[in-house]
Amino acid sequence: MSAIRTTAEFNGALVRLIVVKPKGNVFSRAVMLELDEALTKAQADASVKLITIEGAGPHFSFGASVEEHVREQIPQALAALRKLTLNIAGSKVPVAACVQGVCLGGAFEIVLACHFVFAAPDARMGLPEIKLGVFPPVACALLVKKFGQAIADRMILSGEELTGEQLRTLGLVHHVYPAGELGTEVQAWFKRTLGTYSASSLRHATAASREPLLKCLEERMITHEKAYVEQLMATHDANEGIAAFIEKRNPAWRNA
Repeated sequence: MSAIRTTAEFNGALVRLIVVKPKGNVFSRAVMLELDEALTKAQADASVKLITIEGAGPHFSFGASVEEHVREQIPQALAALRKLTLNIAGSKVPVAACVQGVCLGGAFEIVLACHFVFAAPDARMGLPEIKLGVFPPVACALLVKKFGQAIADRMILSGEELTGEQLRTLGLVHHVYPAGELGTEVQAWFKRTLGTYSASSLRHATAASREPLLKCLEERMITHEKAYVEQLMATHDANEGIAAFIEKRNPAWRNA
């Protein structure tokens, strides 16, 4: 069964990609590959002016699959995350994330790659990887470039969750709308703005706007990914943190 539901609005100018993966819309490798494929298909339509990524139900996503973060599977999982992230970041069609409820870890890294972020004021977004003894390689490449060192340090090192309203104040979230009205309000925003523009001109503007971000993004992501797989996963604590989460127990850190 497909984990991605695709719908079109405004005569196909707005394409909605909705992750439907109960419980929690976990971004497994299979889900990320399917989302990447749906995104590529939407980009191929010259009339599309905006692609939204949404989560079915009360939450955007609990994050990437922790079970796929074990040493044997993590290289493939990170490669799928990198592929999807680069597809979003380099998309000539603007991509917007519509976030309500929880949005954590790998799912939040995907949100960081989007051109626009709309969220419920009480949505909770964060990078809890450090609590599991690991780090978020995509966020390490994206956060500094998009929001500066202070925000990157705060979110990556503390693992704390920030609300949609807090992230709006920091500049990550463009608009906040009540969770029950998020979809309707984003469509109304689209109708007032991008929906009135030339799809062709919008793609040229998007490509030009993203050029500085994309210049070395893939290289940075590969560097962090390599360090994660070859160095971090060679430590006791990284493997212990993942195992403890899966086994639902407290980790026994060795600080090594």
